[in-house]
Amino acid sequence: MEFITLLALMLFLTLIISHLFNRLNLPAVVGQLILGVILGKGVLNIVKPTHEVELFADIGVILLMFLAGLESDLKLLRKHLLPSINVAICGVILPVALTLGTALIFGINLKESIFMSVVFAATSVSISVEVLKSLNYLSSTSGTVILGAAVADDILAISILSVMSGTLTGDFSLKKILLLLAMWIFFGVLIVVLHKWVIPQLMKLSDYVEATHAQTIFALVICFIMAFIADKVQLDSVLGAFVAGIAVSNAADFDEKVSRNIELIGYSVFIPIFFISIGLNLEFNSFIHDFWLIALFTITGIIGKLFGAGFGARISGFDMKDSYVIGSGMISRGEMALIVAQVGYGVHLLSEEYYSAVIFSVILITIIAPFFLKHSISKNPL
Repeated sequence: MEFITLLALMLFLTLIISHLFNRLNLPAVVGQLILGVILGKGVLNIVKPTHEVELFADIGVILLMFLAGLESDLKLLRKHLLPSINVAICGVILPVALTLGTALIFGINLKESIFMSVVFAATSVSISVEVLKSLNYLSSTSGTVILGAAVADDILAISILSVMSGTLTGDFSLKKILLLLAMWIFFGVLIVVLHKWVIPQLMKLSDYVEATHAQTIFALVICFIMAFIADKVQLDSVLGAFVAGIAVSNAADFDEKVSRNIELIGYSVFIPIFFISIGLNLEFNSFIHDFWLIALFTITGIIGKLFGAGFGARISGFDMKDSYVIGSGMISRGEMALIVAQVGYGVHLLSEEYYSAVIFSVILITIIAPFFLKHSISKNPL
């Protein structure tokens, strides 16, 4: 019952802060991130990251990325596959180099510095998706490249994490790498099979099921199963949800009402909890103790993605304005970086001393990122 009360409080406060930020012409998602900081350890310590909160947050980010997939143009994603890969690669190299250099300057040992650079390599597109959706920019060319690059970026970050954690802990083996590659190939083949044959038949079948919102339920089942499978093959569950959204939206029997129904479910309950949950663990003690380290990690984290991903877009033929939008869309770290940091902390590659500083920097970048994206889009309207 305590969680139900806290849920009611969080949703009510989400309404108020979203209204306030919209009136101020600021991204509402930033208000929700700040609300998490206020409700969590950093200020009031009312809401703790309990299992229930984390569960709702997990469902929220899965639904958010499923909606992004539903609204994505598969033909456009295919068309801009190479630019997306360029953006992802350039958007990983520069942040890794800048973070590694910063950590070494502060006297952090090489092993820990390398792992910190992996944390800041990962992009979390969920925050950018929210801003892109609110500005009707998600299905644009730049929006499509951001989504494609974020998927490639996730795979790159997870690959680096797997190799680095294995190498640095002495648990590296060719057998493990080959097994990981085999699982990813299996996932890729599964996507093709589901997209071409299984999902279209399931969506067609839903038309004959006499149940309220049958197609929406079928779509959600597909979403959660794909998220589960992606997680089991050591990819991010949001990647599975995103791919499921693309496959469902391209089925011949797809009804646009499904998107509206899932949007209603997601934004009424789960998605706001996801954004709030990001700020719950923020503590200000580390901010005071490691101020300059946090400041430099935040600055290099923003610059690395903005210029790295922006350069990737530029060499792919985009003009300066589109490159600025794409670079801005890749800045956010969010849940992906937090997961990588947690893995590092769990295997003692990231010490307790610097773990809080890294988390603080990630959350600061996540709060700042939507401002860059909104500004870049205002300079390059559709």
